[in-house]
Amino acid sequence: MIWNKLVQLTTDAALAVALVCGAMIPAAHAGQTWSIATEYPADTVAGRGVESFAAALSRETGGAVTGKTEFKAKHEASNLVSAVLDDRLQVADVFTGALADLDPIFELSTLPFEVQSVDESRHLACLAEPAYRKALSRAGLHLLFISPWPPTGLWSRQPIATTADMASLRIRTYDAASATVLSGVGAHAAALPVQDVRPLLRTGALDGVLSSGDGAVGKSLQTDLPNFAAIHYAFPVSFVVVSQARYEALPEHLRHALDKAGAVVQQEQWAVLPARIERNYAEMRRAGVAVNTSIDDTLRQRFHEVGQARLDDWVSRVPPDESEIITRFRVQGAPSAQNACPLTSLEAVHYAHKLS
Repeated sequence: MIWNKLVQLTTDAALAVALVCGAMIPAAHAGQTWSIATEYPADTVAGRGVESFAAALSRETGGAVTGKTEFKAKHEASNLVSAVLDDRLQVADVFTGALADLDPIFELSTLPFEVQSVDESRHLACLAEPAYRKALSRAGLHLLFISPWPPTGLWSRQPIATTADMASLRIRTYDAASATVLSGVGAHAAALPVQDVRPLLRTGALDGVLSSGDGAVGKSLQTDLPNFAAIHYAFPVSFVVVSQARYEALPEHLRHALDKAGAVVQQEQWAVLPARIERNYAEMRRAGVAVNTSIDDTLRQRFHEVGQARLDDWVSRVPPDESEIITRFRVQGAPSAQNACPLTSLEAVHYAHKLS
């Protein structure tokens, strides 16, 4: 029902609703406070991004708008989006894979085994940002910034290195697509919200978790899952969004300040990611987690076979200009001085408007 509501909001009928909402949203005045929520703990890359944005929001708007952060929000991503669209919540950090029912472009960063480094992840996000903005706008949302995650790996009770090790494992994944991929190599996989993981581990209902294990999330997994296979399944991203109606109701100088705050935080998030990945691995090892950076060639080949099948399926469901993003990425790979993505986050805002 939640997703039906979101889809309805993008129809012609919802346009009238959005216009009414826009008229009801007051222009920002000094002292106005916006709620900024994420379903993840404060000590994660998503949590740090939300915290940094709250500070940048106040700074760039000269105090006209301040942010009140909410971590470990008791909502799934779809509910966070509904809350933003209904103006019960002003800003939300939303994992892109959870938006797949809105538009398949949001599956891009979670396509398996396409990206193998931070530089490649940043380049793919740069190539895709105008398309992300266009799709979010169709859903009534304005993208403030992209927040990158460390690469996802497999946490497990027993070491995972071969195809046989995957057989019949009960694994939590973060979206339906990753559940399909891991089921394709013999696991019993299901997509579950991060809040549901800990209780299931305590009762022994899960054998593994697909996760970056970033910050507090990693700490919560270490006791029950003392093995981590660094398979670099994907380098996913989150979106931090505000409703398009609220954004457009702001005066021009505050819209610019909002976009500038997002651009600053986006750059910061990418800049700190390499050190954060190394810190996560170091903390895992100190806690006694066995970090395995190599897997059996047969398993690696199987992963890439199911990954290619997943990519082929995605390409069949997106328009040519969006599938071209992957083509361009594969040709260019990680950016160099010659082929670096030319768009800054602010430039992407204006470019996306031209595409609309």
